[in-house]
Amino acid sequence: MSPRGPEQEATVSATSNGNMMHEEPGTKKPCQSCKWQIADPTNPLRGQCTVNRNAMGGVWKRWVTDVNRMTCGKHEVGKLSFREHV
Repeated sequence: MSPRGPEQEATVSATSNGNMMHEEPGTKKPCQSCKWQIADPTNPLRGQCTVNRNAMGGVWKRWVTDVNRMTCGKHEVGKLSFREHV
């Protein structure tokens, strides 16, 4: 049995696979430079991640609490094309 609680275990397993958004101080791939991130117009340190889609192609948005320290395994530098955006 691990000394961690269930919430901590879920966080560890999510960050170890690299695909879930997680905080990584000093990351070389911050959400700020990712093409899937949309900046928050009222707070430039926050944003929304639009990389995940449902089966019908709809966007499943996730809040990015710190665009400079958050990252995930789906990080891509660039700009969204029209087809990727809709």
